Amino acid sequence: MMAKPMRMDPLPDPKAVSLDEAISLLEAGKGEGLLVDLGHGRTATADGHRGEEGLLQRLRGHRMMMSLASGGADLSRFAGMGDAVIVAPLVQEILDAADQKD
Repeated sequence: MMAKPMRMDPLPDPKAVSLDEAISLLEAGKGEGLLVDLGHGRTATADGHRGEEGLLQRLRGHRMMMSLASGGADLSRFAGMGDAVIVAPLVQEILDAADQKD
């Protein structure tokens, strides 16, 4: 006797959420299974070894880099601090480049 073939429907793709919405959900502890739309066909998930906490930090960094790239970041709090703030050399390079005026 042959068994009836079992019908298997594909799982629905999770709906990607915006960067700001994803950060809000993760901060509220509601980021399980989150798919984040980063734009230009790129997405992010909590697939790293740090899980949702790692995703949250990556998204915050991505948001800051997008803000720096668009000129929308307020770097005034870093002005005049001199050597008081110690940052990694690559971070300092990014801050210096963002602070340069055309």
